[in-house]
Amino acid sequence: MLIDMHVHTIFSAGSLLAPEDLIEQAIELGLDGVCVMEHDSMLASETTEEFAEGSSVTVFRGVEASTDLGHILVYGVTVEQWRPYEKQKGIQAQKLLDMVQEWGAVAVPAHPFRFNSPAVGAKLETLVGIFAIEGLNGRCDSEENQLACQAAERLNLKITGGSDATTPGLLGSCLTEFDRQINTMAELVEEMKKGRFRARYF
Repeated sequence: MLIDMHVHTIFSAGSLLAPEDLIEQAIELGLDGVCVMEHDSMLASETTEEFAEGSSVTVFRGVEASTDLGHILVYGVTVEQWRPYEKQKGIQAQKLLDMVQEWGAVAVPAHPFRFNSPAVGAKLETLVGIFAIEGLNGRCDSEENQLACQAAERLNLKITGGSDATTPGLLGSCLTEFDRQINTMAELVEEMKKGRFRARYF
């Protein structure tokens, strides 16, 4: 099962990708699912989920949280759990990781070595509760992705792949391949926790 684990729509600042265009292109590419990770918001991904209803593409809703140390992708959080933090920026990274563990969700630092974006980078080793690292990001260059993959190997963590798409042409450039069929976010998190996935380029 092929899932782009990190996409944005026009409901995230800087993205030009409309929800309906995202779903249409995901179908054309043959993707099985996309994780819509709008910045600091769970509510913002609802429209994309609605556009995907009845299609061959499953939308999984997460959030890309802006922490004091950089951006962290959270998979498995609910709208109600995130409500106190909706649109909040600068949350303490370790506090977020602690909450994610309490929620039974998983946290993955996004583009940790991107040079021109808020990124965890060398601070990875100071954080407790990181589940995996985004090692393949479609908007990172090869060196930035290589540094992320090397950090994952050093910390004995798995890597995920996502395009970080903000325009239609980037969607699906980096993916995560899962061994089993996944229909819900709870199933996605379960498969992640069991390690039954691998990052790959499209």
